[in-house]
Amino acid sequence: MIRSAIEGSVDILAGDGVTLHRLHLRMTGAAPVLIDMTGKTIAPWEMEVLRWPPEVEPALRRGGYLRPPQPELDLWCNCAD
Repeated sequence: MIRSAIEGSVDILAGDGVTLHRLHLRMTGAAPVLIDMTGKTIAPWEMEVLRWPPEVEPALRRGGYLRPPQPELDLWCNCAD
């Protein structure tokens, strides 16, 4: 049987400001959550997700681990002054 990425077969790197952690994505009920190597569930505000496979990005967004992209606030003009 082939395990899908959403079932935790893909490693995700996250950091807590001091240490890098290798986490797994798991489905618990309807919401995807990140689990560390000891089985502890990681809340979205505990760590910053640094690297993830593109195929799990929608699940990470649903779980609150990735924020929506922020619009660029710098205005620029391509006009001659």
